Amino acid sequence: MKISRKSAIHTLTGSLLSIPFVGMSRSRKDLQNFSQEFSSAWKRSLDYTITVFNQMPEEHLDYKYTPESFSFRTQFVHCIVFSSLQFAGRLEIKNPYENKKDWNKITKTQLADEIKGFYTWVEKVASEVSPERLAKEEAFAGGKLQVWQFFYAMENHIIHHRGQAICYLRLKGITPEGYVGW
Repeated sequence: MKISRKSAIHTLTGSLLSIPFVGMSRSRKDLQNFSQEFSSAWKRSLDYTITVFNQMPEEHLDYKYTPESFSFRTQFVHCIVFSSLQFAGRLEIKNPYENKKDWNKITKTQLADEIKGFYTWVEKVASEVSPERLAKEEAFAGGKLQVWQFFYAMENHIIHHRGQAICYLRLKGITPEGYVGW
């Protein structure tokens, strides 16, 4: 079955509306501790993302299960590039990955460092956004959500691609380490 990139992104973002937190609204006062709350979940996400990433041997980073699919490497590069573009555009901040090229030429260690740097950048962004801005509603996937919810929507996007990477590990005969939660 072939699916266009546009259809895939529409389906992914549309499905986010069914996640319970997307339907929640929070006041500015309630968002005073957002960065601490988000930081806890975000650090667990980094830990598991790096665990999954490190399980693939370097010689298989460019493995694809079909010619049109993302490679294992691209699952992670896409998370960095797409998410940073979304954060930068929505929050009107500089995108540190805007001019980054040659993702296919970097080593596994370098890409692991890029993943860690990306997570650090997003956590910093989350800590600098004012409660007023976090409470602001914006259009998203045919609906609206508050900016704080967008941080979790991007985490959901990463979870999706990390799940695909887990399938790649299994296709290479590698048993993925289990997720232990927050």
